[in-house]
Amino acid sequence: MADVMTREEVFRKLAARCTTKECCVSEVREKMRNWNVSRVDEDSIVQELISERYVDEGRYARAFANDQFRFSGWGRIKIGYTLRQKAIDSLVVSQAVQAIDPEEYYAALMNILKTKMRAFKSLPQQTQGEKLMRFALSRGFEYNLIREALKELSLECEVGSEI
Repeated sequence: MADVMTREEVFRKLAARCTTKECCVSEVREKMRNWNVSRVDEDSIVQELISERYVDEGRYARAFANDQFRFSGWGRIKIGYTLRQKAIDSLVVSQAVQAIDPEEYYAALMNILKTKMRAFKSLPQQTQGEKLMRFALSRGFEYNLIREALKELSLECEVGSEI
């Protein structure tokens, strides 16, 4: 039978993990469930990690939003949805996605659209617009912002009523 870790060993391992990588409460709880930690110990360890600031959901949400926006090209909607799936409070999620600079956000959307537009050069303009709209929506960008960007790129899009 595998060795059972003590509460202190579990705390030490999680604290070490949280110092090298931002973690949220749901990730920490999942890790403890995999280690078969009792529910009572799980709750007390989470509280201790929070009180000693190894785990901070606000800090995690801001870092996650920043990383997904900058490195993965995700929009606010997709970032927010993913954070809510991790059981992070909606207010914390809203603050994290609103912390993204609006000018940088719009510039990233334009860059994504221009890059993807190269793949659709041979298609009619309206079809290009529709495909770009769907692509940007799948990345989690807001509908109105995408329409504004497509107008700036001189592309029309009839997509909307069925979305």
